[in-house]
Order: sequence, then structure tokens, then C-alpha cells
Amino acid sequence: MASIGFRLKSKENRQVSIYIYFRPANSKVVSARTGQTINSSDWSSSKKKAKTTDPYLINLNTTLTSLEKFISQALNNDLTYGIEIDNRWLNKQVDDFNNKVPQNDQSYLIHFLDEVIESLGYKKANDGSQGLKPGTIKGYNTFRGVLESFEESISQRLKFNNLDESLAEDFLKWMIDEKKYAKSQAGRLMKRLKSLLKEAILKNIPVSINPEIIGKDFNYKPEKIINVISEQEFIKISQLKDLSDSLDNVRKWILIGLMVGQRVSDLLSLNKHQIRFDESGIAMIDFKQAKGGTVVTVPVKNQIVVSILKHKFPYRISDQNFNKYLKEVCKRAGLTDIISGYKFNSSTKRKELVEKPKYELLASHDLRRSFANYHYDKGMPVAYIMRITGHKRESTFFEYIGKNPKKDFDAYNFLNAIK
Repeated sequence: MASIGFRLKSKENRQVSIYIYFRPANSKVVSARTGQTINSSDWSSSKKKAKTTDPYLINLNTTLTSLEKFISQALNNDLTYGIEIDNRWLNKQVDDFNNKVPQNDQSYLIHFLDEVIESLGYKKANDGSQGLKPGTIKGYNTFRGVLESFEESISQRLKFNNLDESLAEDFLKWMIDEKKYAKSQAGRLMKRLKSLLKEAILKNIPVSINPEIIGKDFNYKPEKIINVISEQEFIKISQLKDLSDSLDNVRKWILIGLMVGQRVSDLLSLNKHQIRFDESGIAMIDFKQAKGGTVVTVPVKNQIVVSILKHKFPYRISDQNFNKYLKEVCKRAGLTDIISGYKFNSSTKRKELVEKPKYELLASHDLRRSFANYHYDKGMPVAYIMRITGHKRESTFFEYIGKNPKKDFDAYNFLNAIK
């Protein structure tokens, strides 16, 4: 039988939530807030209960013991029927014990968000695939965790009819000042909040704030810095010698990536079965892009890369290792000019604007960006490039490559058409 216990997640000298937790057999730990709070100085970590120094704390322990028995009985009953025991199950049991609102009360942000995640996650996409992509669902779950943490910090559960402009501003301030989130990250989470409010309105849930005023004075956008690998730098990388097998493997992926313009997930999943060669020796590579499911065929004429695809195809490597060793390959190729860019600071847990040797600031997404910039600068029609990269909107494409849209190509076509 699982051993049920209680704990605090904060040691700050203030009222904090008490959590109940246990580990079901062959599963990960599940936990939930009990609805009870205590000053951390009144908590005994060894006994996993309140210190018995006054009548209030003794009564609190009695409540926790009753909750433990309630959960234990519910656990025995539901395990008999094969019911899945997870955080959602535990939250429901705690709510039942406290005679709280049911888990499906959509007036609470967390409850409504859970339903949104579940409904979108299982909703069939137009092409018959399974709903949202894992990365999107991960983003929703991250947002849920942030909301839950904020609720704990203010000892209040957020409801659509009590979320006013002041509380929304407190949420933003808490993310930046307390959690030390980068302003760009806080901005993305505020957009999630705005989207959730709009979704609630569509479901006829009473909302006490106009979503459009959420973060209306918060228009932070980090300075856009575009770093690309030039044609000359491509040559330097292609001519590298005396590399270890692992670094030479990464070098091949870099050269392929610069020629195909795909996201790293699509690039590193490339296999020989996707490659065809026409009569003139041009490689025709068929991709089904993971994001959006678009099917594209990318032609590769560069003989260095064609030779790699035909005779020296690289082996699989993880995204993480690719990013790590890409920097080392670029360093050995002499990409050492000092440039500006964003680099993650492990101390502050934020990306910060720095000046570093170029190889330190390059990452896998810069291959795709280099591809797009190179062909745009050569005069390739934007629509052609977008068909390869998978961008759906011109505005997004121009932001991605850091260029102002220029329609000279279309203008000259217009003039030529009337000659």
C-alpha cells in the first residue's frame, strides 16, 4: 500500500500550502494541495506534520490525519476497479474531502485549462493525425504549472469572475520580479492567459476582464539579432579535415542543413529513403514536415552535399548533442569573429544579450535561417523559399530572416509584363 505523507514546497517564513503526496505502485509520485496552509516555521519536516505547539496546530494535524484516512480509503476502492491514480484523481479526492467545487467547475482557470488541454489534445486534426503536437501540449502544461504556482503564492484560486486587471498585473509582476522570468517568456505566458480568457468567453463563461487589456502596457520585444552562416563559412566547414568521427558526422549534418532549410527535427530524422537523384545528379529530398505536416521536395545541387547524401550519409544524433557539437565544428572552422547574440545564463536562468565568438552563439535553427537568408539575398522569390521552409505567412518569414519586405522582384515582373 502506498505510504501517504505531507510536505511543504516552500521554506519561506510565511503561510504556505501543505501538500499531500504518495507514490502509487509502478508509477510516479502524485501530489495535490490539501487546502490547508501553515507558516513554514511551524512545520516539522521529520514528522511531516505541524508542530504541536498550540491548539490550532494540533487541530490542523487532526484534519490532516482525517484527510490521510479519507485518501487511503478512496485509494483502496479505486485501485480495485482499475481507476488511474494521478494528480487529477488526487485533486478530486481532496476537493471531495473539503466539500469543495467539483473538478469540472469551469469557472476556475485551472479546471477550464485542464479541459482545454484534454479536448485539444484528443481532437482529431484535419489530416487525421492526433490533435495538438507534443510541443504545444507541453506549452499548455507549462502555463498550467505557472498558474498553479501563482495561486499558491497569493493563497487564492483564480476564477474567471475574480480575475480583474489588477490581479492580471500582479501575475505579470510576479513572473518578472519573483520568478525572474525573461520578459519575452513572461510576454508569451500573458498571451496564453489572454487566449484562455477568449476561449472561456466563447464557452459563455462569465469573465470579469476584457482579454484585450491583458498586458496592454507590456509590449516588450527583445532586440532581434540574426546570425547566419555565410557562403564563405560554408566552404570553411566543408574543407575541415582531421575531425573525429563524431565531429565529422556533425559537420555533414551542418552542410546538409544549410542546403535543405528544414527545422532541426526534420533535418535529423532524414534517411536515405527520402532521397532521389535525377538524371543530372541533383538530389531530390522529400520531407513531410513535423510541424504542419506539409510535404515538400528540396533540390540539392551542391556537389559536396550531394556526395555526402549519396556516399557518406551521416548517422542519427540527438538535437541536444547536435547543438553542442555544432559549436565545436564551427569553432574549428574558424567562425570566431566577435558578434552579438543571446546566450543562456545558467545563473540567472535567462537568455542575455552578449558579445561572443560567433561559434558560441550559433545553434541548429541558424542553419534554416541561413538557407532562407542566402536565397532571399540571391533574389529567389519569397514564395519559393517559403514553400521549402514551411513558413505560411510572409510577415513571419521576413521577421524570421530579419529583413524588411521588399517587393522589387514583383515590381520588375510588373514592368516586364507590359513591355
